[in-house]
Amino acid sequence: MPITTTISSVRSITFAGAVLALALVSGAHAQTLTKGADNYKPFAVEHIGKALTGAKALQAAVKASDVKAAQAAWIASRKGWEAIEPVTGEFFPKLDEVIDAWPDAKNGYHAVEAAMFAGKLGEIGQSVDGLVNNLAAFEKQLKAPGFKFTPQGLLNGTTKLAYEIGENKSKGGESPYAGTSLIDMQENVEGIEAVFKLVFEEPLKKNDAKLAKSIDDKIEDVEALVKVSDLKQLDQPKLHQAGEELAVLLQSAAPKLKLKKPKLGD
Repeated sequence: MPITTTISSVRSITFAGAVLALALVSGAHAQTLTKGADNYKPFAVEHIGKALTGAKALQAAVKASDVKAAQAAWIASRKGWEAIEPVTGEFFPKLDEVIDAWPDAKNGYHAVEAAMFAGKLGEIGQSVDGLVNNLAAFEKQLKAPGFKFTPQGLLNGTTKLAYEIGENKSKGGESPYAGTSLIDMQENVEGIEAVFKLVFEEPLKKNDAKLAKSIDDKIEDVEALVKVSDLKQLDQPKLHQAGEELAVLLQSAAPKLKLKKPKLGD
């Protein structure tokens, strides 16, 4: 056999081996992300359960004309919902629209907020019933055996929420009548952290440990900024900047995770 033929054969075998190795690594990486997405699902199920339980308590309180109980139940339900906002609009857009439309809400949480926190329960019964039904539908879809979160969708939703915290929520006006805008952001950050820790942190560490650390640190920065006692103590300019910086860092993680770069905003 001519030596040139032998060299060519060796090169061909080496190239094929490299392609196979790359495919195996890529496949293992995809499996890791998919497993992470599966690991996130129980967190989402737990928190939509809290949202639905709170909404049912709200429904009972409205029927009993118990204003304080109704207000407390609304807040409890919102906390569960806000913790899974990384996925609500990305995976359940139609239900998100009727559950958490803002600012011009005709359905959902904000449709009952103003009247309820003004002590007017008589006019919100039908809207509360609708909220309970929609949250129940959300839970049913989420808990369905065939439903799975995709890594791309999780990165999209998390990045958009980080950006939204910086752009809009940092102004503190999402739940003005309830006075829970700060709690909304605190739960949002918990939700962002859950997605990153459960799905993306370990795979990202393998490709870019420095970037993984930067995202982790920035999440902690945002978390510290929203952990204040009231909105008057909120450093809005810093939160605005930190939220946007977190979104950009998450965008920059996309190619490292072999995912598409998420878009910001709608």
